[in-house]
Amino acid sequence: MNKTRKTLALTAAAVMAASAVLAACSAPKSDAPAGGTAATNPAGNTSGNNSGNTAAPAKPLAVKMLLNFDGKDVPVPGNEAQKAIEAYTNTKLEITSIASNDFCNKLPVMIASGDLPQIVASCGSPSQSYLISAVQNGAFWDVTPYIKDYKNLAQMPQIVYDNVKIDGKLYGIPRYRPIARYVWSYRKDWLTNLGLQQPKTVDDLYNMLKAFTNGDPDKNGKNDTYGLTMMVKNDSLRPDFGVVFGAPLLWGVKDGKFIRAEETPEYMEGLKFTKKLYDEKLINQDFAAIDVPKFEGDLENGKVGVINEATNKILTFDSRVKSHNPNAAIDAFAILQGPKGTFLGGERGSNGILMFPKSSVKTEADLKQLLTFIDKLSDKPMADLLEWGIQGKHYELKDGKAVRTNQDAFDNEIGFPYKYPLETVPVNNIRTEGALDPLTKLQLQLENDNTQYAVVDPTMTLISATWAQKGQELVQILTDAKVKFIMGKIDESGWNAELNKYRKAGGEQVSKEYAEAYAKTQKK
Repeated sequence: MNKTRKTLALTAAAVMAASAVLAACSAPKSDAPAGGTAATNPAGNTSGNNSGNTAAPAKPLAVKMLLNFDGKDVPVPGNEAQKAIEAYTNTKLEITSIASNDFCNKLPVMIASGDLPQIVASCGSPSQSYLISAVQNGAFWDVTPYIKDYKNLAQMPQIVYDNVKIDGKLYGIPRYRPIARYVWSYRKDWLTNLGLQQPKTVDDLYNMLKAFTNGDPDKNGKNDTYGLTMMVKNDSLRPDFGVVFGAPLLWGVKDGKFIRAEETPEYMEGLKFTKKLYDEKLINQDFAAIDVPKFEGDLENGKVGVINEATNKILTFDSRVKSHNPNAAIDAFAILQGPKGTFLGGERGSNGILMFPKSSVKTEADLKQLLTFIDKLSDKPMADLLEWGIQGKHYELKDGKAVRTNQDAFDNEIGFPYKYPLETVPVNNIRTEGALDPLTKLQLQLENDNTQYAVVDPTMTLISATWAQKGQELVQILTDAKVKFIMGKIDESGWNAELNKYRKAGGEQVSKEYAEAYAKTQKK
């Protein structure tokens, strides 16, 4: 089948910008923020003082946020990093952080209730049926007209904004990420112990996973390791081998007709491969029931050798495994030759959006204050803080460049609670330059190399009324069927029966509606 495979038109510089992680920042030592601007103007208050007198400090803007969280422990409010953010932006923050899997389960209920804070993160890309319905019912502000008025937000690559629009409008600020950032992070020391080379093909990967399971890669004389950690995250297999085997990403289009990835023969081949890994116990047998701490924890604790995760986790994983075993080492690769070529799952260039509910953001003036707050987080002092941390605690300066000194502390105190949920625009040209360690150089190189192999979802900017209404139900049918097939509870005939169930429940109608929406875009 002819799938939609295209490389999104981001420049190499823009792709590299999102994840170069070295910058210098020192937290404000007093209530006067760096730059001296926020103390006299709250976030969003751009009115000048025409009297010529020094204005009294404005009252901090109270900002309540609901954010997803992928770290271990949420830091206590009032910590040093949060105080630095509050001082610079002249805000008082109240952040509710929820573990990502729980967040994605709870968010639809919270949106339906209408009881939301001023800033709400989406669960990944804004494509869920409940979110599209909420947007179409007027639940969130359309921020399209305002972006140009904010110096940092206006620098976002336009394609990143375009890829999260719903009905042609922007209902939140995207959190920029590289287009193809998921890679295979693995125990390099295990590979060395076994005398193997880094995989180049799917077969090589299988052989490595088998050796990591059965070959005593840690040389402790025990049968206590396995190959690949896997889970169901946000209703998706992580990893999902469909694209590797030549299937489209979520949807394929040929001659104007749309087909769901799971309906293709290539996807079935990827599913059979996953079942093979399960049957041979090369993946964790509880993959369908675990959460992120277990998914990542088995790598950290030396139980598993490979994880498929984002590039910005490579350095984190290396630091974590070394905390248990100083002789451990993490390496990473992304490109695998599959039966039909080399393909990687591409993304929208962002990891969800930050939205502004009309139920809590009542006026345009309120919205502008919040947009100013988000924009200020990309000013140099904040870009340095979010990218590098606090001098003397997370990094030191050497020859004018930042050098990371405590990766674990940075991840726990800055990265997971603030950087990843709140950083929006690429700040490579804003923050202080840093000294790149080998794994960070690898991260940037992988992000740059991966883009040419990215397979993108052709429906990312299309709207289907049926999907908006029933998408969550349809995805659940497919997810349940994948788990059943991998575990051997249904065979290929049973899988086809589940696909028919999906089609009758609305999947067939969704395909027609996407085709109609696509046809309209081709006439413009």
